Amino acid sequence: MKKQENNHLIKTISIILLSIIAVLIIIAIFVKIDEYKRSFYKIGVRYKTNDVVKLNNKLPISDAIGKSYSGTGIETGIAEYKEFTVSNPNEKKIKYEVYLTKFTTNVKDIRSNYIKLYLTDDKDNPLEGFNKKKVVSYYDLYSLSNKPGSRLLYSGSLKSGESKTFILRSWVADTYVLSSDEEGFSFNINARIK
Repeated sequence: MKKQENNHLIKTISIILLSIIAVLIIIAIFVKIDEYKRSFYKIGVRYKTNDVVKLNNKLPISDAIGKSYSGTGIETGIAEYKEFTVSNPNEKKIKYEVYLTKFTTNVKDIRSNYIKLYLTDDKDNPLEGFNKKKVVSYYDLYSLSNKPGSRLLYSGSLKSGESKTFILRSWVADTYVLSSDEEGFSFNINARIK
């Protein structure tokens, strides 16, 4: 009797293990098929100037000034104004993500909770996640698990041939305590198919 119970237990465990392996193989196949399909789709990103944002600790500014910054009148590095367009050259609708990737420089980093961000459309209307009252910091953005050092800024979809223009304003928060040491924070703006 004991031998039959052991055989039954071994068969049950074998079936469970084989089922788990089969499910994992099926998931891996679907992930590869999805990656293969996405490799055929392209996304266009065009920057008015460039994709690099470099901020320094010379002069923290208020959210009111940062949100209304037009790209002129403030020394470079105190606040940044970046206009960029994401376009869909494909024949099908695509889902996309706009993300930021921090990179290191030769100066000490400003903590990311002091880096303020305000994203609007080309008519200066705040986009989802960015409203008139709350200003998001780099620290508040979701990390992308498959892109180390990158944070999700925005996600959306575009129909075939459609494009969308964004304006990203960034600055060092006025809650930052000035330091005599030179500090900075730099990142790139990127987009990808979701």
